Amino acid sequence: MSPIDDSYHPADVFDSARRTAQQHANGGHCFNCTDSRACAQYAWALDELSRHPGGRDVLKELQIPVPVEAPTEEGQQR
Repeated sequence: MSPIDDSYHPADVFDSARRTAQQHANGGHCFNCTDSRACAQYAWALDELSRHPGGRDVLKELQIPVPVEAPTEEGQQR
């Protein structure tokens, strides 16, 4: 999924990010890759998945480290 794609339905965005992460797991690559270390699609997927608890579960399942600066939707503790 790229910024110019038509679908912004949350489930479609999540699925696209999940599929990209799966393709990159264990050193793989996606259709957008020219260099797996600099793939903008993979960077987008990591950012998207790290924002949501379910996405963080996907990253853990694929053994992909969750970015440290990942924002959460839970909000701040009082």
